[in-house]
Amino acid sequence: MAALFAATGLRAQIFCWNLENYFDTRDDPATADDGFTPGGEYRWTRRKFIAKRNLIAKTIIASGECFGGEMPALVGLCEVENRYVLESLVNDTPLARLRYRILHRDSPDPRGIDVVLLYDPARVKQLSHGWIVVRDFATREILYAKVVFGGEAASRASALDSDSETPLPDTLHVYVNHWPSKYGGAKASKHKREAVCDALLAHLDSLQKAEPAARILLMGDFNDTPDADVIIKLCRAAQLQNISPKEGGTIKYKGQWEMIDQMLASPSAVGKIGPAEVFRPDFLMEEDKSFLGVKPRRTNIGPRYNGGASDHLPVIANIL
Repeated sequence: MAALFAATGLRAQIFCWNLENYFDTRDDPATADDGFTPGGEYRWTRRKFIAKRNLIAKTIIASGECFGGEMPALVGLCEVENRYVLESLVNDTPLARLRYRILHRDSPDPRGIDVVLLYDPARVKQLSHGWIVVRDFATREILYAKVVFGGEAASRASALDSDSETPLPDTLHVYVNHWPSKYGGAKASKHKREAVCDALLAHLDSLQKAEPAARILLMGDFNDTPDADVIIKLCRAAQLQNISPKEGGTIKYKGQWEMIDQMLASPSAVGKIGPAEVFRPDFLMEEDKSFLGVKPRRTNIGPRYNGGASDHLPVIANIL
């Protein structure tokens, strides 16, 4: 990948973020989104939605400005309600000039929150994509996408397509994750994260048998830290390396930073991607009056509107 970008002058950044309840204001009878309506618990109005949408766009743009002005080529997102809020983000903000394409579908999650991949077609060509479904209970699916860097230029330069048995040299297999939370307790909910891990490992096993040297990147909110048993199991079984930062975190819980939003890469991708970093511009932060220091400025604190973007911080990695 580095050779391609050196030859074409293209640069790339990979960006991942849990958006903490990126909902529209309309009630969906099929999901538990009633709180995010004008008459619901959060008094979720059009004005609040637009403010959150614009903060999300501002953050993605700011991450690009920190990378020499190049916006992210791949954007993985979690806690997104539907296609409408995505279309609004990519078409009705300054992100529109990038013409991001959207990979999304509604998941079985009871709250109606989904994972998403945005990609810049000028720098990334999508070869195929699919969804990993957990059958044991209703939760978010894992989004899988096979992409090649170089985008439209790569399409014209290569006669290979998604049906070819010969992988393109700059192909990346991307998995966007949002694993079940620890709601109800870490031990009581552990079996759910184990089930998602097992479903993911089955897909990875098939891929790695077909393409032993496949370049793989897992990203998203794993709702567990890098030293958790389930994350260690995932890395060992699929021979992945956690390229997330060793210190700090993406959320702050009771005064302690935790790195639950992560990036994991196959050996063939390590050195080409990352290491990952937490992106924490001042406008995403606020004073932590309970535990000192600062913390992410979330959108709501209980039912009270707080005006922030998310209780998570984004994770970014560069193509080296």
